[in-house]
Amino acid sequence: MKELLTVIVPAAGAGKRMGLGKNKAFITIRGIPLLVLCMKMLAETGMVRRVIVVTRAWEIKETEMLLQEYESCFPDIDWEVTAGGKERQDSVANGLALITDGSGYVAVHDGARPFAGTEVFSRTFAKAKECGAAIAAVSLKDTVKVVDSCGFVVSTPARSSLCAVQTPQIFDINVLRKGYDFLKKHPFVVTDDASLVEASGHPVAVAEGAYENIKVTTPEDLLLAEKILEKKS
Repeated sequence: MKELLTVIVPAAGAGKRMGLGKNKAFITIRGIPLLVLCMKMLAETGMVRRVIVVTRAWEIKETEMLLQEYESCFPDIDWEVTAGGKERQDSVANGLALITDGSGYVAVHDGARPFAGTEVFSRTFAKAKECGAAIAAVSLKDTVKVVDSCGFVVSTPARSSLCAVQTPQIFDINVLRKGYDFLKKHPFVVTDDASLVEASGHPVAVAEGAYENIKVTTPEDLLLAEKILEKKS
């Protein structure tokens, strides 16, 4: 029997960098809400059985109504919506608390990344099965500089050792729980879930992502997303 994923989808962003004054999950691209595009993509991978969407508490009802309206785009996925927290990690923790499975795999995937696709999910899932934790990432195209508080270059890391991290990030459910247990004992702020797993002492494998697996964050991203979706249509 094929093993399927539970996916936690953080979608509680205020969309400040988008400058539209609303949660970017509700922004439309070619007439379809961003969150719906993400859900549709998850369904099309054939690897997902359940999705937990995490949004701002006062937007739960609106999010539920949106997903109900477009449910025909992802008919085989069981979904639910829950409230997020102050930080991204708090939102994911709220989603994780709803998963009672004693074993299996869970993915965390940004609600603003609608173009990850089957191949990226497949590669990341395969790596997670090998070692319990895996992230999608791509090689950097630009040189990166470490800069001090005064605006001067401190060092130039070797580009070959760097990558830009994406989602999905896929974990053995108990490996991710261990990461969040570590966070409770040693509080700190992270920007992705792999950082918690790394801090807890578990190795994280890297799977090949995709350059079109963009996170829609700025108006420029929105224009690029329009082009990507047009190409896929």
